Parts: sequence; structure tokens; C-alpha cells
Amino acid sequence: MSVAATSKAPDQKKRQQQTLLIGIIAIVAIIAVAAAILLSGQTTQTGIDFAAIPQSRAADGGFVLGSPEAPITIVEFADYACPACQQYEPNITRFIEEYVATGKAKFEYRVFATAGGQQTVFAGGIAECLANFQADGFWVARERFGQLAQQGLYQDAPRTVASELNASYSDLLSCQQNSNRVRVDMALGQQVGIQGTPAIGVRYGDSAPQFITYAGQTYNRGGVPFEILAAITDAANANS
Repeated sequence: MSVAATSKAPDQKKRQQQTLLIGIIAIVAIIAVAAAILLSGQTTQTGIDFAAIPQSRAADGGFVLGSPEAPITIVEFADYACPACQQYEPNITRFIEEYVATGKAKFEYRVFATAGGQQTVFAGGIAECLANFQADGFWVARERFGQLAQQGLYQDAPRTVASELNASYSDLLSCQQNSNRVRVDMALGQQVGIQGTPAIGVRYGDSAPQFITYAGQTYNRGGVPFEILAAITDAANANS
């Protein structure tokens, strides 16, 4: 074999290695872009304009979304950090879009600390205080806290959302120290018989929350299927 032939072999091998390296870099770049797109989809807020929906507070301060004239209120007891609550969230989003935003129902959210523990108690107080800085602050926080928790960013979620809403975090911390929002919400849940999250109740008019019973079945734990929520809401409106 000639000297020229032997010198070409290492060069060819080197070019193959460079080509392989470039290919690997390209694949990694594609994966990174895909991950960024996926992450972006997870952090995007829903299309709900909470500020455009009437908001009120229950007698004990609980947060309520929807027309005061609506004949039925769906009550959710949940923890921002609860994986099952996050999985159930699309049902709540759909209910708000189709029934609450259209004036057919109200939606009441109660913080019931389970998976998130004391961090949820803290976040619940911050969410209440955010309502002092922005009219729909509580509802925006409710949505964003769940999204951030799903990404593993729950610990810093209150500070993150405060920054997103241009609210003073130091003022929120001072306000949160005087908040008993979660304690009140959990006391109500215990009266209803809530044992885990998510849990769904219903109010008719000013009645106390109760578990939903439909077609002979009582839904006393877990998320209630959207179709059931729709059916009892349609019935309430037909009878009002």
C-alpha cells in the first residue's frame, strides 16, 4: 500500500467522525426546540378573560366567578400542587368557558391543602392578596399556580406570578400574614366531608355546598365528569 493511500484513511475517518458529530448536534438542537415548544404550551394561559366575567365573594370570603343571577354554583376544592387536580383542570376550564362565562352557572374555588402542604397554605394567602392588586388577580393566580406546579416550579410560583402581575412581592408577603383564606376554605371542606382533592360540590342558590348526586350516583370524591356538570347545570337553568 502506498504512503498516499495510508494517509487518506485517517483523513476519511476524521471526516466521518466530524459528520457524525454534526449530526448529533443537530439532533440535540431539534430535541431542545421541541422541548421548548412543549414547555411553552404548558405555561400558556387559557383563553379565559377572567376580568370580563363577574366576580364576587361568598359570605365567608370565598372567591366566586360568574353572574349573581346564575341558579347553580359548582364548587371545587383543590390544591394547586395536586397532580389529580391538574389532570382535572381541562374540565374546569371547559365549564368556565361554556357555562360560567355565558352566565348559566357560577364557579367557586376553595383551596384545600393536600399535596402542596404548607406551600399551598402560603400560596392560597398570596392568591387572595393578589386580588387587592388586580381585579382578577386571584383567578389568574389560581390558573398560573397550577401550571407552575406542574412544571416543578411551585416553590417560587407566588414570586413568579407577583412579577407577572407587576405586584409588590413585599406588600403581598405582609398581606399574606393576615390571610386566613385557606383555613376558612378547609374548614368548609371538612364540613362538607372532603377527604381529598379534587373534590366537587354544588350549591343551589344560597344553600351550603353538597356533593353532586346524578342518576343515582353520588360523586363524593374525585373530579366529576364534565358531562355531569353540564347536565345538572342545564337542569338548574331549565327549572329557574
